[in-house]
Amino acid sequence: MSRDNERFAHAGDYVLGLLDDDARAEAERDMERDPEFAETVRRLAERMSSLDHTAKPAEVPAGMWDEILGKIATLPQDHGTSPPAQSAANQNSATQTTPWRKLALAASLAAAFGLGYAGSFVMKTVPEPVVLVVLQTPDNTTGAVFEAFADNSVKIIPLADFEVPQDKIMQVWTLYDASVGPVSLGTLSSAEVTTLKGQKLPVPAADQLYEITLEPRPGSPTGKPTGPILVKGFAKRPAG
Repeated sequence: MSRDNERFAHAGDYVLGLLDDDARAEAERDMERDPEFAETVRRLAERMSSLDHTAKPAEVPAGMWDEILGKIATLPQDHGTSPPAQSAANQNSATQTTPWRKLALAASLAAAFGLGYAGSFVMKTVPEPVVLVVLQTPDNTTGAVFEAFADNSVKIIPLADFEVPQDKIMQVWTLYDASVGPVSLGTLSSAEVTTLKGQKLPVPAADQLYEITLEPRPGSPTGKPTGPILVKGFAKRPAG
């Protein structure tokens, strides 16, 4: 995993509140030394501030995005500073993820928040989602992020390792019209970054409900949710 990828994944960990206190403090010191890291955190925080404010925050305290932006605003703007080597605190964080998971998070955050990703991190224009969704578990922790596009595709970015028994499958749903009821967008066998292309539906709208339920394989026998809800959230339009 390249240094750029690692930097981006670490920025995602910081913005999503996944670091312990020591690693979080070290990340803030990294922002003072590394303007590129600080800029990445700033852009992610700005995007996150536009997401699902209707969901009750648990792991991420209210106002954290504004606090992050405020801290970054006070940092030096010398863009000639060299990026620092990753610290021991970051390497040994209790929330350290596997390299593939960090790479997936880095690429997915780049795509989800319009920052651009193509092998190495090159900032460029990418298709913008119509809506973004933060989905939370029943205990109010963030379990996934969705980005829904006008072409009926939905990128699913799991942030939790869901346990799926062999005879079960995760099914993705949206509710765009109460008179129609929940509509399936497809199924997932495991918690991996996935793009689903569902049936032709109206363009996603703000406050539209999305959820993932656990269903019998190969999917709900009724065409509607029958199993427990793993995560759910309401769509918000991205800022900018």
